[in-house]
Amino acid sequence: MAPGPDLALSRALLVEKCDRLRVRDRTLLQSIVAFDIFVGPQLLAVLLGLPTASVHTSLSKLRRAGLIRTTPEGEVGMTYRVLRDILPASWRQPNPLEALRMALLLIDNTDWRAIARRAELYVLATHLAEAVGDFERAGVEAQHRGDLKDAARLFALAVRTAKAAINDPDYVRDLSSDEDSLEHAAQRCRARTKAVRLRIQRAGSAL
Repeated sequence: MAPGPDLALSRALLVEKCDRLRVRDRTLLQSIVAFDIFVGPQLLAVLLGLPTASVHTSLSKLRRAGLIRTTPEGEVGMTYRVLRDILPASWRQPNPLEALRMALLLIDNTDWRAIARRAELYVLATHLAEAVGDFERAGVEAQHRGDLKDAARLFALAVRTAKAAINDPDYVRDLSSDEDSLEHAAQRCRARTKAVRLRIQRAGSAL
């Protein structure tokens, strides 16, 4: 579907601004959009194989250009949900090997959005069992923070991903217990989804 006039204009302005960036600065912005989470200079330096000082220099240029902003947690693309609609899909859809590498770099990040992005990257890397676990963990963290709608969405994604993994012709059933681990995860996340949606419904009724 073709973008509306506002989005088309935004895309044209953004592409023009990006075209004026040096290759390193553009690559850095690309990485921030691909991660779709709060990322710090050290993580970006590891990802891109650049000196941290060079990353800091590029981040300063991107801030001055109004393309990113700094938060206590790290760098984030300014209104990056819109950026993801405007920028080419290749900026946010790494190939399976790149996706796995990016997912592994997020192992120590405990923010639920980072865990959810790691799960998405595992899906792109076709590591579905790992994705199921991370979608569930992200849902639990979101629930603890009171982000109930996000929690319900993440638990539902865990169920969908578990079903996709089980239906994969190459899937080997877990014979170590009476119940397959992925089937058990799907059942658990269905129950979590139902419980969270019930909480949302009750909270809405109480208003």
